Amino acid sequence: MNSEIWNTFTADPTTGVAVVTLDGVLIYINEQSTRVFFDELREPSSITGRSLYDLGFPKEWVDERVRLFEKIKETGEGILLRTVWHGKQQFSWMSLIDADGDGDMAHVLVITRRLSATQEAQFFLEGEHEVIHSDFIRLGEMKSLTPRELEVLALLGQGMSIKEIAEALFRSVKTIENHRESIGRKLKKTRGVELTCIAHIAGLNVEDSTRKRVGDD
Repeated sequence: MNSEIWNTFTADPTTGVAVVTLDGVLIYINEQSTRVFFDELREPSSITGRSLYDLGFPKEWVDERVRLFEKIKETGEGILLRTVWHGKQQFSWMSLIDADGDGDMAHVLVITRRLSATQEAQFFLEGEHEVIHSDFIRLGEMKSLTPRELEVLALLGQGMSIKEIAEALFRSVKTIENHRESIGRKLKKTRGVELTCIAHIAGLNVEDSTRKRVGDD
């Protein structure tokens, strides 16, 4: 693993750690990782030894990860995956390990941290390593927003004014104001700073509006 990435991930006590087989069976998971990936806190012992397909995750979401595990096996190179899950941005560094000590690199170490739109997140996004953006998104409290409203919220989170957003999206100021009001009603947030905070925590970008939504029904 890139030493800078390793140090950044493991410096935070809330780092999630899991070990998974190439076909998605969970060999180990710590308590922090259960908080990141599940709606409720689960005992790690209650889910170890089970397939990700049997733990309530959307099938296409698990399929994506299994494909990435196979890519890691083929190339020997680690992968940094960005996902918005439960409305929060998170980064997972995935790399091959020899979990059994028998020389067979058939397991993947997954180290995950939630990071809002901070300079630390920018380090991951703009570093020399490749960042893969998940095709799937779980929006949590933002699930009622339309794709256009999600775009507007993302740009609000980046500090853009209503006028600037209107220009960026080729819409009228009035249209963007209407979107802003609709977002506020749906999220029950009337102050601009509250909406900005939600977008900041989610690390939203405009492209997130096009990702397939899963698990928010």
